[in-house]
Amino acid sequence: MSTNRIKSLRVMVIVILELLVFQFEFGMAVNLSPSLAPIPGFPFSVSGVVGALQPVGFPALAHAALGIFLGIMSIANLILSIASRVRSAWIFGLLGFLFILLAVINGVLFTLSGFQFDGLSHGMANSFILAFTFYFLELYGLKGVPRLSPDKK
Repeated sequence: MSTNRIKSLRVMVIVILELLVFQFEFGMAVNLSPSLAPIPGFPFSVSGVVGALQPVGFPALAHAALGIFLGIMSIANLILSIASRVRSAWIFGLLGFLFILLAVINGVLFTLSGFQFDGLSHGMANSFILAFTFYFLELYGLKGVPRLSPDKK
């Protein structure tokens, strides 16, 4: 993989890590919000999920939207990390993707439970910290990739 692509992958991982910090802040704002009152559980529908998050306010909607965006970013990162042929990058990129996916699933299920099943909230938090750790390790692994001279791309 060319030096520019490795650099792009590094930048992408840094952006994901920064977005995860914002995701944490929005998640804590939702978790500590007095508006987060238990409601009856409901079957999945996008409008139902959005309708359940609206009374909680902007932090809940931003947390959900950022979660979806992070899911998309983690797929792009996974593709780039596999293409990099750097073993640590694709292993940690895959693990980061899996835990982002698990956090999204836990978040949707927590919302569908009417904010009542705290185990799903806990699963979201655990998945977040593991995703953050794996993306940090991916970035660390990319640091050791030797820089290619322009004629060896």
